[in-house]
Amino acid sequence: MPKIKQMEARLADMIAAGEVVDRPASVVKELVENAFDADATIIDVEIENVGMTSIRVTDNGTGMDAEDARMACLRHATSKISRDIDLSHIHTLGFRGEALAAIASVSRVTLKTRLKGQEGYEVNIDGGHLTFEGAAALNPGTDIVVKDLFFNTPARFKHIKSEQSERHQIIDVFDRMAMSRPFVRMTLSIDQTVIRRTLGNHDMTALIDQIHGKNASRGITIIDTDVNKVGIKAYLLSPEQNRARNKDITVFINGRHISNYVLTQAVRDGYHGHLMVNRYPIAIIYLSIDPSLVDVNVHPQKRQVRLVNEAVVGYHLETHIRDRLSDQRHHILRPLEQQDDHETIKVQSLFIEESDASEDKRDEAPAQLKIPEADYVGTYAGTYLLFQNNDGLYLIDQHAAQERIRYEYYYDALADPLFATKPLLIPYEPTLKPSDIETLIHARGTLLSYGFELTEEGLISAIPTWLKDTEIDKSLESMADMLENKHTIDLRVLRDHLAKDISCKGAIKANHPLSRQEINQLMRDLRTCKNPYRCPHGRPTIILLSLYDIEKMFKRVV
Repeated sequence: MPKIKQMEARLADMIAAGEVVDRPASVVKELVENAFDADATIIDVEIENVGMTSIRVTDNGTGMDAEDARMACLRHATSKISRDIDLSHIHTLGFRGEALAAIASVSRVTLKTRLKGQEGYEVNIDGGHLTFEGAAALNPGTDIVVKDLFFNTPARFKHIKSEQSERHQIIDVFDRMAMSRPFVRMTLSIDQTVIRRTLGNHDMTALIDQIHGKNASRGITIIDTDVNKVGIKAYLLSPEQNRARNKDITVFINGRHISNYVLTQAVRDGYHGHLMVNRYPIAIIYLSIDPSLVDVNVHPQKRQVRLVNEAVVGYHLETHIRDRLSDQRHHILRPLEQQDDHETIKVQSLFIEESDASEDKRDEAPAQLKIPEADYVGTYAGTYLLFQNNDGLYLIDQHAAQERIRYEYYYDALADPLFATKPLLIPYEPTLKPSDIETLIHARGTLLSYGFELTEEGLISAIPTWLKDTEIDKSLESMADMLENKHTIDLRVLRDHLAKDISCKGAIKANHPLSRQEINQLMRDLRTCKNPYRCPHGRPTIILLSLYDIEKMFKRVV
């Protein structure tokens, strides 16, 4: 007797539903994406009991006629694709024809829809079974209500987390949907309370402030460029606005929110040197790429995508972010102005108020203003230099300060390292992994242009004159890593790594007493730095306790 049988369609739908709908937030995502695909400009999302009781999405999109309404909840029924070639030219968010069928198989769905100029139509589906269809009264668009989610799959309830967790996930999904379409007016209500309301007027700074916290967009950096037919638009929040978790780097490709390690890491690397260890940036990245170069048919939830030459895209993204952030003006840290809002660190500018900022005032501050003149009053704990002026009390970390000074000196010294090489009397055998050496051997021609001569056996016969013998392995390891992950060598990254290592090893250590002459020289050198406010690893070199801050601590002001 045969053991293999074809399962019923309804059972197959319930299994498929587990891939698409794993929690209420997944339902919100799929329904809002359908509204986007219907060209809606107004979308309202209403949630009851974190979505377990009811999820309602209403839009003013194109709507459907009666026949399409009946077909919409059938598995693999879609208006988005019809031929093989369509899979390689996806322009819509949905295309698999699985979402509504999956949702309808594990809930009770009421779908009302109306095409402009036609009568409305209603379809009711209970656990995958059609229970009612007929005329309905509503404005043009679609109104879909999902009730009693997972009522017929009780095992799924064990995967539902706490009420607070599910609520947070719904808000998070809504926020990302809102950021993907800043021109769509959207409202999120949970238990009859409005949680989010976007204006749909393309105002990204207002949207960012609403999602990431009041004044989050202060000091924002915007990139808008094209690289090799890839459009890049990025909203980079100030490095002072950072998080403890790597969850607020939001990447969209052709309007689709995606998860991609290479691109996310590119953003992090672009912020390198501006953030402390274990702190992460907040950035919204929009990439416009030819759909034929993007494979979105990887996972039922369509979050993971494959890109052609994603390493190259990541390299250019990182480069643009690093360059723009390096050009930005930074400020002395005022820790008592910090507000713990969603784990975000906020810093008040010392020299320019946001309302006065203009293109002219964004130019580099004069050297004497980067760190104001102040009187030296002593050293605390053998590490922190204390200065005072009318603005307040400055604390300077002597190790971090000299590390910044040495870093910029060595970074500039390595700025043009291609002028000469020096042969080695005895060829040097790198102490690297065999795979790294093989990578370098395959790139011998490229390495030669950077002053490194390799034999076919992987021995080093010559190195650039700017490189110390003790730094050979470190530089080769960095280049092998860049060749493997980015398919190119970025000399600036190599300079950055070497300069950091050299500067850290030679900088003044903590608890090392300095003479007054050494302190004066340290301050003169620090004032000449391009960014004197942070060490190369992102730690602050100087902080300010203003007179107002101090008087507030002593309750002299309230």
